[in-house]
This record gives sequence, C-alpha cells and structure tokens, in this order.
Amino acid sequence: MPFSFNDIVSRFSASKAAGRLGHAYLLTGESPTELENLSKTLARNILGKEPTEHPDFHLIQPSSKSRRISVDQVRSLERSLFLKAYSADTKVALILWPERMCLGQAEPANAFLKTLEEPPASTLILLASTRPQLLLPTIISRCLRVDLLGTTTGDQPTTDQHQPLVNQWFATRSKPGVQAYALSSVLGEYWRGLRETIQDAHEANAGDDDDEDTLKALLEADFQLARQDSIAALIEEYRRKAITSPSSPGASEPSLRAILALEDLHQALQQNMDQALAMERTCLKIADIV
Repeated sequence: MPFSFNDIVSRFSASKAAGRLGHAYLLTGESPTELENLSKTLARNILGKEPTEHPDFHLIQPSSKSRRISVDQVRSLERSLFLKAYSADTKVALILWPERMCLGQAEPANAFLKTLEEPPASTLILLASTRPQLLLPTIISRCLRVDLLGTTTGDQPTTDQHQPLVNQWFATRSKPGVQAYALSSVLGEYWRGLRETIQDAHEANAGDDDDEDTLKALLEADFQLARQDSIAALIEEYRRKAITSPSSPGASEPSLRAILALEDLHQALQQNMDQALAMERTCLKIADIV
C-alpha cells in the first residue's frame, strides 16, 4: 500500500522513537525528484542535520559518465559503513537508483548482498528506486519496502512508452505452431528499433570528450533498462487481462503462463543469457509449446 510523503516521514520517526527501525528499506515511487527528497528527509531525521553536511551520511549513485553504480563504489561504501560512526548514533547509507547495480552480470549488486545480509551495527541503509522490478530478488527480499504515493512527473520512463509493443503483441494471432515464431519476431524487431532510437539519442548528445568505450557502456546500460521496461509493460497488460477476464475455469491460465514466462525472461536477461535464445524460449512457453 503506497503512503504519502508525510505519512512515511511520520512512520519512520515513530519507529525511530520506539527503537524499531529496520536495517534496510527499499523506497519506491514514480518521481525521482520526490523519491530523492524523501530519502534525504528520512536521513536528516535520523542524523539530526542535513545529510550532505554530516560525516555519517554515505551516498552512492550512478556516475555521470557510465550511469552505472560500479563495484568500486560499492566497496568504498562498505568500507565506510564498517568504520565507527563519527558523531551520530546511526550511520545512514543512501543508494540512489540501485537498479543501476543490476545491469549485465550485476557484479555491484552481488557485492552488496553481503552487507545487506549482515549489516554493520548501528547502520540504516536506504535504497531509492523508480524501477524496483529491475532489482535482483535477493536485494528486494532483504529490505522492507515502502512505496511513495504519487503520480508520474515525466522524469522517468514508464511502461506506457512501450504501448506500441503491447498493441502489436496482443494483436498477433497465429496458429499454435507458428505463434511462438510470430511473437519472437515482434519482440525482436521492437528491441532492434529500441536500441537504434537510444543510440541515435546518445550520438546526438555525445560530448567531444566522451570516449568510445564510455558511449558503448552508456548505450548498453540504457538499452538494458528500456528492454526490461518493455517486458514489464507486457507483464502489466497480461495482469490487467487476467483481472478483467471472465471468471470461468481456465480463463486466466494463458495470462498466468505468459506472466511467468516473461518474469523468467527478465531474470535470464539479468543473468546475461543470450537475448535471442532467451526470447525464443519465452515465446515457446507463452505459446504453450514447451
């Protein structure tokens, strides 16, 4: 259940006063600006002053070049958290956009799991994400999730941007033997166009000092996030159809099968499985061939 900004702040204050704060919270919301403000407000209430001015506040976020959170950033944060606090009773770590730890092989996210599993004493970890569906399940399971009530501000892409894919996907109808091929073709063509669009935008905005490796890393990171958003858009539509479908026996079975297959696709791509192979396997499952 989502809560308002003020409700979340009040609940955290009450938990702090009662000595019942958890060690790690996943804060989610649609507006990056509101979510960052909420995170820093909670940190300020814990530390007693502006977090950016406090030695016991530790922040990591995607770097300006690669837009990823690196293993080095995670290791540096971990070293800081295991040191004794300077002046506060509780050290506060804030990770903005932790989904950026989960790209590719997700080495930064896996490196951070140990800290989430066995956090240092007197430490509060806040993760603020507008795309929690892209986080590793092992990260989500180790945090208390708090959803911020709000509306999309346009700062962050939403699944609505992938409506053309959704429309074409659900309009695709073929015989069972070729349905998997037809769906795979739709998804493959959409992802090719998605990559080209992102690449064009990066080339248009590239600076003179951006080297080729940086541009490639940036393109791949943004494509992976957009690709996962497109999967989330399909899952969301299947869920909507399952809810609104007639309650006759077996009516929602195809939607459930598709949701599970697409969730598996999400995980397979996070584990760096070959895209074509993962896509083919998923479409075979959705067509109920395997």
